[in-house]
Amino acid sequence: MFPQIIILNGTGSAGKTSIAKELIERLPRQYLNFSIDSVLYALPPSDLKAMIEGKPIFREGYSYPTLVEGYHQAAKGLAKAGCYLILDNAWTIDEEKRNLLTALEGFNICMVGVKCHLLVAAKREKERGDRAIGLAESEYNQVHQHLNYDIELDTTNQSAEAATVELVKWLETNPTLLGAQRSQKKLKACINVA
Repeated sequence: MFPQIIILNGTGSAGKTSIAKELIERLPRQYLNFSIDSVLYALPPSDLKAMIEGKPIFREGYSYPTLVEGYHQAAKGLAKAGCYLILDNAWTIDEEKRNLLTALEGFNICMVGVKCHLLVAAKREKERGDRAIGLAESEYNQVHQHLNYDIELDTTNQSAEAATVELVKWLETNPTLLGAQRSQKKLKACINVA
């Protein structure tokens, strides 16, 4: 049985979105590809452009943490309605990681770490042209911190298609998924210590 929620976490330009797009076509049941981009692309175009360029947004009411929390709550609502989801983001702040896992408690979750060498991610970032330069580097040391994954995919020398095939084959073995619960415990301990 496939998990109701598959979380793809990794730096920008590590290949999460490409894997998600391949994954929704390869999985035997229908999943929604619900990325943080689904929320960000709902921003006013000028604010999205500023974000992509790494510039501050001064519009009243703008709060990136609020957008992320809205994303988590929307994912919870979709899952409660019975949708199967692939979530894709670069979670770098421990409190946001914990909030995500708290919002999704009770659902069958597969935690996937999407890893990529920093130099490769930075090169992809420049080639893409739709991300702030330096984003992958700014996320690199925090994105995987305090998380336990059920499986890790390394896209440094592997295409999104090959990584997706690896993930689907692994999911077909019906593995025991403990990454979310272990991550939640680890994050709770880290946040309580801080």
